[in-house]
Amino acid sequence: MTPTHDHHATPPPRGSGTSTRRRVFRATLAAFVGLLVLGTALSIALMWPSADRVAPGAGVSDPGGEIVSARVTDVALAPCTTPGAAAASAASAPDSPTGAHTAPPPGADDCVEVRAELPIGKPVEFTIRGPAARGVALAPGDAVRLIAHEVVLDGTAEVNYSFYDVPRGGKLLTIAIVFALIVITVGRWRGAMALLGVGAATTLLVLFILPAILAGKPPVLVAVVGATGIMVIVLYLAHGLTHRTTAALFGSLFGILFTAVAGFGVTRWLRFTGVSSTDDASLVIAVPTLQMNDVLTATIVIAGLGILNDITVAQASSVWEMRSLNPGLPQRQLYLSAMRVGRDHIASSIYTLVFAYAGAMLVMLLLLTTYPRDLIELVTSEQIGQEIVRTLIGAAGLVLAMPVTTACAVLFAAPPETDHGPARNPSAPFWRGNTAG
Repeated sequence: MTPTHDHHATPPPRGSGTSTRRRVFRATLAAFVGLLVLGTALSIALMWPSADRVAPGAGVSDPGGEIVSARVTDVALAPCTTPGAAAASAASAPDSPTGAHTAPPPGADDCVEVRAELPIGKPVEFTIRGPAARGVALAPGDAVRLIAHEVVLDGTAEVNYSFYDVPRGGKLLTIAIVFALIVITVGRWRGAMALLGVGAATTLLVLFILPAILAGKPPVLVAVVGATGIMVIVLYLAHGLTHRTTAALFGSLFGILFTAVAGFGVTRWLRFTGVSSTDDASLVIAVPTLQMNDVLTATIVIAGLGILNDITVAQASSVWEMRSLNPGLPQRQLYLSAMRVGRDHIASSIYTLVFAYAGAMLVMLLLLTTYPRDLIELVTSEQIGQEIVRTLIGAAGLVLAMPVTTACAVLFAAPPETDHGPARNPSAPFWRGNTAG
């Protein structure tokens, strides 16, 4: 008797093996991200500086006296006189040309004599000289901050006052509020989360990275760990816990590590001391144990975070949009198409980075170009060389992070399971995969 074959038997689902592999992949990826977050948190906790180990920098950032507030009552122009000039003039012989008619120094009318009143009602006077006199433009009723210096003359203590700054906290707060309103109005919920991420990242910078470096922790390691923490916070807060965000995070981490390693090697190869300005010198005086070339590397790592975040998120989003528009596109073709988009973004990002650095150091460039120095000598000096290295290494980190982000995004952006499973949703949390609903 011929056996009967059941031609209507249901074959095993073709996508069952693929679904299992994808579930294993999602679980592995979630575990890896969890370990990364846990490791970063533990590293921050282990390197968190105690308050008594942070160098106070006494006498370096201190303006030299007590800072007090006052209210301007009167402003008048007055000839500038160099301290000690009157005594020198009186000591000159009456028939001396220099003693009889001394020409006023350049910018004689730039000095401003200001009368003000302290909160206790005490009237005080001070003089603003040089560029500050031209830029401050005080008027009666303005609030000012003064430095009170106590001097002893002939056994008598006197308090002299000098101009320190004008309070501008309220105006800066207003600008910040207007900026936040613009971001939230245009970006809605995503913009609000981005602002929250910026606030958290700034908190990490102020409470961990800066104090840890001042406390003697390795600056490069602190910068890498702090930058990783900042990226985790900013990316997942602003863009959600998705595969797309994870791809951007992995590309960003590669850029951070490359920048740190390259910066560490290049600063030593070029024999940079890390001291190229008065601010650098003041920091060395405040914290003599600091390795300033390592601090230079740390600045390179931190400075590139913003543009690195931008390019990795944009590249991951490009891959997801391409996959959404053409689910059947092979991974190799998807990677090549996304790389073409990324190359255009790389070009504009490099321009952004270069001109951001150029704008930040514009005053220094203007000053240095006034010196009678050869162009090659000027460019290869440490003061300019540091900025060139910051730009080049930061740009190299951006360029190399782009293909890494693209590869991760292509790997994570699986095509929709339309034949044997639910459709995929790229906005779903990565631990649930991309399953819609």
